[in-house]
Amino acid sequence: MARNGLVYEYMFIAIIVAVLAGFISSLAYYSYALNVNPACEAIKADQQALDDIVRKAQTTPVVEKAEGVYEVYIVGRQFVWIPSNIVLKDPKQVTFYVATTDVIHGFEIAGTNVNFMVIPGYIAKFTWYPPKNAEGEYLILCNEYCGVGHQFMKASLVIERSQQALSESEAGAQQIIAGMVDTLSATTGLTLVPTS
Repeated sequence: MARNGLVYEYMFIAIIVAVLAGFISSLAYYSYALNVNPACEAIKADQQALDDIVRKAQTTPVVEKAEGVYEVYIVGRQFVWIPSNIVLKDPKQVTFYVATTDVIHGFEIAGTNVNFMVIPGYIAKFTWYPPKNAEGEYLILCNEYCGVGHQFMKASLVIERSQQALSESEAGAQQIIAGMVDTLSATTGLTLVPTS
C-alpha cells in the first residue's frame, strides 16, 4: 500500500514539473521568438537625464515630431503630475516619457490600455496608439499608493479630433462593416444588407 501511494506522489511531481516546464517554455517562446514583451520600457537614468525630463515637462511637455506623432514628457511628484493638462490634436502615436523625483508612482490613463509604474532613477517610456475614435478628456491618475495625498494626484489628457479625422474614422468603420458583411455573405451564402 505504501509503495502504491509513493507512485502517485511521483506522478503528481512529474505533472507539476511538466506544467512548470510548459509555462517557462511559453514565456521564453513569446518573449524571444515572438518578441512579445511588456509595452513599457524602463530606462536607467542618471541625474542629468532626469533633470532633462523635469525641464521638458515644465517648459515643452508636448512635442509633435510629425503629423499626429507626439512625445509627451511628464514628471510625477507627491501629489501632482507635471503638467496637469495635456492636449493632443488628432494623435496617431504618443510616446510618453515619465519620471519621478521622489517615490514610486503608477501612471494610468483611465479607460485606455496605458498603465505602468514610474520608478525613481528610471525613465518609463510607453508608446500608445490611440484608437481613431478616442476623443474628449481622459483622467490621468496615480494608481500606486504614494502617500497621504495620493487620492489628489491626477491630471487630464484631452484628445481633440478635427472634422477630417472624424470623417476618416467614420469611413474606416464603414469599410470594416462592409468587409464583415461581404465575408459573412460569402461564407453563409446569405445576402446580407447592412443597415445605415
